[in-house]
Amino acid sequence: MKLIRLFLLCAITLLAGCAMKRVGIEYTAHVEQSGSIECSSQVSVNCELSGVVWVKSPHGGNLIFVNDKSPKSPQESSIFSIPFAGGEFNSSGPKTFFNQPVFTSVNKFEAMSVAPDGQQVVAMSAFDRYRDDDENQDKFNVLLAWPANATEKTEVLSRSQRNAVVSSMALRSKLEMTVKKHYGAQAQYFKVEGLALLPGSKIVFGLREIGQSFSSFGYKVALLEGRYKLTQSGIELDEAVELAVIRDFSDGLDSLGSLGHTVGVSSLEYDPQKQILYVLTSFEDQSSERVGAYLWTLPVVNGTYGTELTLVQDSKGKPFKFSSKAEGLALLGDGRLFVVHDDDRYDTQLKIGLGSNAVERARKNNEAYFQILRMHSTQRSQP
Repeated sequence: MKLIRLFLLCAITLLAGCAMKRVGIEYTAHVEQSGSIECSSQVSVNCELSGVVWVKSPHGGNLIFVNDKSPKSPQESSIFSIPFAGGEFNSSGPKTFFNQPVFTSVNKFEAMSVAPDGQQVVAMSAFDRYRDDDENQDKFNVLLAWPANATEKTEVLSRSQRNAVVSSMALRSKLEMTVKKHYGAQAQYFKVEGLALLPGSKIVFGLREIGQSFSSFGYKVALLEGRYKLTQSGIELDEAVELAVIRDFSDGLDSLGSLGHTVGVSSLEYDPQKQILYVLTSFEDQSSERVGAYLWTLPVVNGTYGTELTLVQDSKGKPFKFSSKAEGLALLGDGRLFVVHDDDRYDTQLKIGLGSNAVERARKNNEAYFQILRMHSTQRSQP
């Protein structure tokens, strides 16, 4: 009996010691490839890539990009694809522009995502403007969905129509009601710049800006959650489920990472293998004309979200900092991420190539920077 009691006492002590430590995972990143993508053959068209997804196919697949600026040629559109089989990316490959009216009628795409099973794609505008007396602003309030590799089946979710303009005004109403309920009536303006589909039919929106107007706002890193459902025709939003702000990491991120910048969420994507949500945040300092971004991870296990973001590090243990305004990311399925940048009209430099072979040059107006990151994970313990 004494031996049994001694064994139990040791076991309890060991378990208590384990309970005092919280084991987690930290990620580091390094760049495997970098280059530029032309959004248009016309130099006068601003290339401001705000989202990207990788859609696989039996023949390799395609990277699909969204530009938050509209083209000036009817032969082009603000959403297009370039072939990608998963190895090295050839940014000069043939482009396929999505010229169907369901795409070309949307203004200011800001986010894209692909479902965990890779079978559905969603894309949305910023939902940052609306006027009772101007139906054309409804074009800034659209959520699209289509089966992977079948863009001809694209549908407008939460569909409504005002005169000839089709949009997702029911979703805008839900977003507005949720934002005001959580942040108060002073939140007259908001902007969405993140979108992700998670297991359990969850859809998550990233809230980037909140304030009185587009010229008077504060940056946010907040997550809103809703539900979707699959039907024979594809994805539908579950209108019976209200949206809710499930996490707001806005306060404290600067001190947590010693960033020196106030950041707002710019992209989301869920990794079903690692069970983490990647959270991309960016900043722009208009006074110094500097832009940049940081990448974070959030565990999402069995539908439960973590309570803290973890900053992705570089090989030296410092915050991995993008020198351009990273606005979209896609999973490449082998520990790699494809990241696109939206540098607006800032005069930024592109670093193309690696090591001693790298070439730095000024970015042209009609091109955007891209990077492919290799992610590495390490275990960590905290008291």
